Amino acid sequence: MNYICTWLCADEKGEESLFPQTGQLSSSKSHQDIYWRCLLLFYISSKRFNKTEQHLLFTNLSSIPDVDGRDVGEMLSALGVRVIHTDFKYKTPKGYYGSFQNQFYEFSILEEISATFRQPDDLYLIVDSDCVFLKPAAPLFSAAAAKNGFISFRDDVKPGYVINGLSRYDLKELYEDIMGRQLSEMPDYHLGEFLLASAGNINKFFFDFRELWPRLIERHKRGQKKFNEEAHTLSFLYFKNGFRAEQQNRFMKRIWTNPLFYRNVSPGDVSLALWHLPSEKTFGLRELYDALIGEPGFGAALTDEQYVKLAQDTLGVPHLSFFRRLKYYRLSYYRALKKRVKRTRPALQSVNIKTSAA
Repeated sequence: MNYICTWLCADEKGEESLFPQTGQLSSSKSHQDIYWRCLLLFYISSKRFNKTEQHLLFTNLSSIPDVDGRDVGEMLSALGVRVIHTDFKYKTPKGYYGSFQNQFYEFSILEEISATFRQPDDLYLIVDSDCVFLKPAAPLFSAAAAKNGFISFRDDVKPGYVINGLSRYDLKELYEDIMGRQLSEMPDYHLGEFLLASAGNINKFFFDFRELWPRLIERHKRGQKKFNEEAHTLSFLYFKNGFRAEQQNRFMKRIWTNPLFYRNVSPGDVSLALWHLPSEKTFGLRELYDALIGEPGFGAALTDEQYVKLAQDTLGVPHLSFFRRLKYYRLSYYRALKKRVKRTRPALQSVNIKTSAA
């Protein structure tokens, strides 16, 4: 059996993470609603192309909310998605790294799969919720099955480039320290938003993670380098178990679309099965969600060609129209101004208090 999964880990008050792409406090309903919309759209896109695969949602929430006046639980049920409550067990201590508090939730998911799903050859595709399918996932699963139940893709960065506090040089040094031996190769940094492995391999990864986790916490206490996030950690677990990243990625891509900051869109993106669109959570993904969510069968009447054209137009891949470019500029500058007002307001209030006291 093949499983397609995503997840939502809701931060509690006092344990918030910073998500620059949403501009919201991560414990707030407005922030979490953004991710509910994304994951609903993810399943809508997946069910269109992947009708025989099982769909799972992992979340630490015990109840599913309403979003935009709609019952999310009912919509997930209509889409055939099984919701699996999974506690967040591997929380990093305050100050561990930056302001991301739920980076290691994925290992609670791996633990759940290891404990609950016993068929070793079953394959699990776990991706971030801000992804959409444009083609069937069957070739992905076939490629993983042909490679001993595993496939992964690398972030093609130079060894000295720092991602979330560590370069690939740093990763090599850490691997050698933890494994107690010298390495003859430079390890890859795997894409953290994508995991495709068999249940048997997931069991191996989680077994090694249980041993690794206390060492990471101890290294943090000592002020030593450690894996700061899930992609660092998964990259190590893959390496330790003899798995390497694919040299070519013809299946999925992390696509940055905003022309103001960074845009890596290319014509070949239309041939991919899966798009990951981190900067589109409140832009194109919201538009595509709005276009489909109220339609009968969530837009089932659209042909696949019509759906793909709609996705390309709303997400700006591969082409960005003049009006969509203008919208990026307008919304981006508005949000930048809004953030600046938030930063300056406390200072202005302080000045007013001092003036009143005088």
